Amino acid sequence: MWLSDLFLPAREDRFLSLLEQHSGILTQAADAFRSYVTEGTPSLVADINELEQRADVCLSALTTALRDAFITPMDRQDIYNLGEAIDDMIDYLNSAAAEISLFKVSSTDHMRAMATILDDAARSIAASVKCLKSDPPRAWERAREAQHAENLVEERYRIALAELFDGDDIHEIFKLREVYRHLSNSADRADAIGRLIGKIVIKAS
Repeated sequence: MWLSDLFLPAREDRFLSLLEQHSGILTQAADAFRSYVTEGTPSLVADINELEQRADVCLSALTTALRDAFITPMDRQDIYNLGEAIDDMIDYLNSAAAEISLFKVSSTDHMRAMATILDDAARSIAASVKCLKSDPPRAWERAREAQHAENLVEERYRIALAELFDGDDIHEIFKLREVYRHLSNSADRADAIGRLIGKIVIKAS
């Protein structure tokens, strides 16, 4: 590797390219999860797990790129934190899908509502990352849309828990609570992603 190669614009662009790939995987995972809780197609669980593995590879590539670069188009820690938060959001979706299948629980209205909110948030995140360099104000706007998911899911989460604890089937209560918790955590990550993108935009302005 020649020293001059480290400063080529194309090498700087690879970080944004990797983040775009990562957020693209997120949209696929969120869409597959929404389809799973809506349609109940068993094969979607394996599809989501495969996407989670692809996301891990993408995060590893991002980490390697950061390690090898002398300069980055954005703060080095911000780039890593953004990639990690995207990966975490996918992880929680994967855990929710896996446990729905493993615990043999049926989809609920709350589950489907949360899935739709997270699917919308994932699309906002991908759109935000895509225009992070070309249109920072638009990136900020889409990032704030993703942040809103946390409030919407949290509201659903609390109502869902209240309804659960009114029931008598202890096993069902604990199973569904775990699934809801993963979806709530995924929404927390959407909020964190939105905040990180806002931070990046502010630093660049």
